[in-house]
Amino acid sequence: MATVLICVLPAKGHVGPTLPAAEALVRAGHTVRVLTGRRYLGDFAAVGATAVPLPEESDLDDGRFPERERLRGIRLARFDLTMFVTRMGPQLAAIDAELAAHPVDVVLCDPLLMAGLPLTMRRRRPPVLVLGFLPLTVPLPGLAPSRTFADHARALVTKAMMPLVLRPVQATAEREVRALTGRAPDVLFLDWPLGSDGVLQMTCRGFEVPQGEQPMPVEFVGPLSASDTGKHRLPAWWSDVDGGAPVVLVTQGSVANNDLGDLVVPTLNALAGRDVLAVVSTGGADLPEDRLPANARAATALPYDELLPRCALMVTNGGYGGVNHALRHGVPLVCVGATEDKSAVVARVRWSGAGIGLTRRRVSARTVGKAIDRVLGDPRYRARARALAQEIAACPGTAGVVAAVERAAGHGRRRD
Repeated sequence: MATVLICVLPAKGHVGPTLPAAEALVRAGHTVRVLTGRRYLGDFAAVGATAVPLPEESDLDDGRFPERERLRGIRLARFDLTMFVTRMGPQLAAIDAELAAHPVDVVLCDPLLMAGLPLTMRRRRPPVLVLGFLPLTVPLPGLAPSRTFADHARALVTKAMMPLVLRPVQATAEREVRALTGRAPDVLFLDWPLGSDGVLQMTCRGFEVPQGEQPMPVEFVGPLSASDTGKHRLPAWWSDVDGGAPVVLVTQGSVANNDLGDLVVPTLNALAGRDVLAVVSTGGADLPEDRLPANARAATALPYDELLPRCALMVTNGGYGGVNHALRHGVPLVCVGATEDKSAVVARVRWSGAGIGLTRRRVSARTVGKAIDRVLGDPRYRARARALAQEIAACPGTAGVVAAVERAAGHGRRRD
């Protein structure tokens, strides 16, 4: 049996898909140790893993950055990426402490845990597999192929903006890596998975755009996250879901919901008075009752595996996990997002044909209403979502993660 070290940032969208992988490895008889934030130690301990806290200075899930709320666009992107990069030293020290104390056979690493960069640069290390719960975008920009003139224009703008956004962060990353390893990296800091031993991408091949030839193998294991009644109770209004009207799920995810005026409120305004049931998952944000039209229901969290099979459409801000959850159930999408990795997810929704993708942070009721009408009125979107659901069902899931870990542990890769 192998000893596996899982390194994951303390964020819901990262921990959610990692927990099933950890549980599956434990059930397969492997020893699993997890480095993550203190907030999530109990979750991993509950599935039989040994949970170890990241150093306090690299635990980014404690709300210590109120200044972030005032930033937008390039400044916000630089702030977030700099936070990731400047934590790689303490993260690497924690990983090294684990490697020194235990005979680790395989490391499973969060793609945004930047300690992965200096770790994969070492000649002597265990095999490193990347947890692919973010869009596969290595090497950057990793955009969807251009199907229309608008897509081509977006690609050109992104390529032009990328160096402007990343140049100062790359300089910081190079200083950090040089201090840790004595040499500069030969890749962009976000492209460090190129030096890994493989990526376990949590979607199907039909949703990930072709990236060209890459030095590391990519295995499509499918989405791993679960959201059932064991995690979220059914709300009192649940019987309304089976009332006969088409159900439209509306959400801004579990993190980007500080201002529900970005997507949720405009969508509710667009759906008010229609013969649909709008179901809102607020992610914990406050949605006053007077903002809910008569044909809408809301809860802070919902069991998606119970709800999505009943849905005609999901309107979302583009979280990779949530979008793949919808596709697993064959639900077409209206995807509106531009921050973090959301624009990459929007591009994949558009490219895959499973819905409409709008690359923007906020949307008007008129615009989102037109998108909803197009998706509900054109059966090709539903057909494409169902085709991707069949492809996802054929993915190995957690069994694929276990098999990949066992292969990596068997081959070994400690190099001198």
